[in-house]
Amino acid sequence: MYLIKSAKPVLIDAGSSGDMPDLVKALSAQGLKLQEVSLAVLTHAHSDHAGLARKLQRAGIKLALGKGDVPMAQSGHNDDLKPTNLTAYLLKHLAIDPKFPSFTPDILVDDRLDLSPWGLKGHAQQMPGHTPGALVVHLDDGRSFVGDMFLGGYLGGRFSPSKAGEHYFHADAAQNLRNIQSLLKLPIKTFYLGHGGPVDRDSVMEAFGR
Repeated sequence: MYLIKSAKPVLIDAGSSGDMPDLVKALSAQGLKLQEVSLAVLTHAHSDHAGLARKLQRAGIKLALGKGDVPMAQSGHNDDLKPTNLTAYLLKHLAIDPKFPSFTPDILVDDRLDLSPWGLKGHAQQMPGHTPGALVVHLDDGRSFVGDMFLGGYLGGRFSPSKAGEHYFHADAAQNLRNIQSLLKLPIKTFYLGHGGPVDRDSVMEAFGR
């Protein structure tokens, strides 16, 4: 999860279902209460990114989600994860809880969502690939929040977190790669990831630019 400070603070992603104490603590360290957050943009509806979504909604926070991920959100269950390597296969079967409290988002993003009503210069854009409705949040200052489009480092970012690399799962790996390459054509300076990171554009170019 990331907090973007503005006149109406915005969260990127909603963590896992047990992350509320950590979220409240992190917000408190920034001088904020949970109820002061106005919007949560979910990069996708997997259990480790949307686990707290329903609780946030009940706290009065609006939820924005890519249209393609609505069936997943309403079912409260991950889609059929497609591993990209052996480690991913083992994680899928041994470590990942696919279930989370179901929810219906307040805001559907079919193409782009202008974030200026929340005091941010930027937008959220649906870029299917990692999931059918994966979102990316672009800010005009050169920051881009790409969720699980790719990883930072190894073992979820425990090692070499600033080194860009392939994520463990993609619904459409070929489209996801095309998405990354299209982002590299934009003036993005720093990529913020769901696991590991942040990474700079040179690292992303080295991993995915060709």
